Amino acid sequence: MSLEDEFTDVIAKAMRGLGIDVPGLSEASGIAVGEIETLLGGQMKEFTARAISPALGLDAEALVALPRYLPEPIAIPGIRRIELPFGKWTVNAWEVLHDGIHILFDAGTGERDILEKISPQGLDALLITHAHPDHIGGVVALAAAGVKVISETEALTTGNLSFGSLELEAVDLSGHCTPATGYFINGLERQLFVAGDAIFAGSMGGCKTREAHDLAGRTLRAAFSKAKPGCIILPGHGPATTISEELIGNPFHPRFA
Repeated sequence: MSLEDEFTDVIAKAMRGLGIDVPGLSEASGIAVGEIETLLGGQMKEFTARAISPALGLDAEALVALPRYLPEPIAIPGIRRIELPFGKWTVNAWEVLHDGIHILFDAGTGERDILEKISPQGLDALLITHAHPDHIGGVVALAAAGVKVISETEALTTGNLSFGSLELEAVDLSGHCTPATGYFINGLERQLFVAGDAIFAGSMGGCKTREAHDLAGRTLRAAFSKAKPGCIILPGHGPATTISEELIGNPFHPRFA
């Protein structure tokens, strides 16, 4: 098990979201361009990482510790991470089975990939977090097999959804993608939060503009305010984590804490 992003990805996402380049970061932090380029090249320099963190809105200690960060393994009966191919990476779909209810969140990149991992028979619904291609590739195939598909916009409009004893609350997670929806799942032994690409263990979804970057922080902060103690995050990429772990170990946490 490994994280979706390395410390270089986190720094690059923060720079892109803030619209700051290496010379600009050098001026803002007082660190030489060459030192920043060395860091971005994959060589962790703790002094440099700490020095540039304030200008990027990152937590310095979490950034320095990121190469050693990994959330505690989580296992809940009926919850399965379906890891699907996405180029040289992977993308998650999440399957929830509980009291005869069978629902799926997101559908990977390709039709064949998702159908090899899950049978549409008995699937009560497919819920989408956002419409990026790596999350909706299997939608057409599952819909053709008779599966009810609930888009991110429909879920946000509806607000609350019920599947047997499971209660889902849809929340706005716009930023990395707009619109985007997260789902709090209540009715299990612990609350779950299906977050799409809004947050990963140790990182968050990249944003192309300062406006989107700021929006991502606001919507994630608002969502976290609704979470119950012990809430588990099921992200669109990488391993499951918890809100409590991300509020400490995620370098982006000053943006959403």
